[in-house]
Amino acid sequence: MLVLDPSGVVFALLRAAKLNVALWRVTGKSRLPHLTGIGLVVLAVYERPDWTLVTELADEVPTMIVATAPDDDHAGRAFDVGAFGYISGALAPDALRRAVLGALHGEPAYSRRLLAERLRLVSKPHFSGSALALTARQREVVTLIARGAADKEIARTLGITTATAQKHVTNLLKRLGVPNRAAAAAVLVSSTTWYGTPAALRPTTEAAPTEALQAAIS
Repeated sequence: MLVLDPSGVVFALLRAAKLNVALWRVTGKSRLPHLTGIGLVVLAVYERPDWTLVTELADEVPTMIVATAPDDDHAGRAFDVGAFGYISGALAPDALRRAVLGALHGEPAYSRRLLAERLRLVSKPHFSGSALALTARQREVVTLIARGAADKEIARTLGITTATAQKHVTNLLKRLGVPNRAAAAAVLVSSTTWYGTPAALRPTTEAAPTEALQAAIS
């Protein structure tokens, strides 16, 4: 895992989290190696992200931002330009470890709240990847979960009992191999192409900076 960190503060936090993966730190953009074979880039951000750099990295390799001063708008912008995650450097070591290891295993590291906000603004998913393992009903359920629905709301929306909704949730978590709803929402985002995305969500190089989110993977 490559860590782009000028000061080394975030790199120290990652080492303290005991990830049990190889960490390689570079101090600046000019020192970046060829990214072929890199599973994840962690970009340490201490103030405002360099969005050009974030976009360039995200186009080549899964890229996660670890921010020492997290901001909800920055998190939204990170999502829009294709970063694989945005988390706070103030997370407890266990939470930081879960988020980073999850990203290494294909789970976008954003809060469930941010995922729900984004998925409410898009429509008509085309499922691929892990989501193909789900039944049609389970896909409906996981989409509702990602949009923030509780069991009772899932049941009401689908015209089923709450007990049946709970059973669907339990079964889809097992089928996806994830421990909780937040992880299921992350899998949905990483394995789904969303059509009908509003223009407001499409990144442009001239867009005004949106700035980050206090990310917590539960």
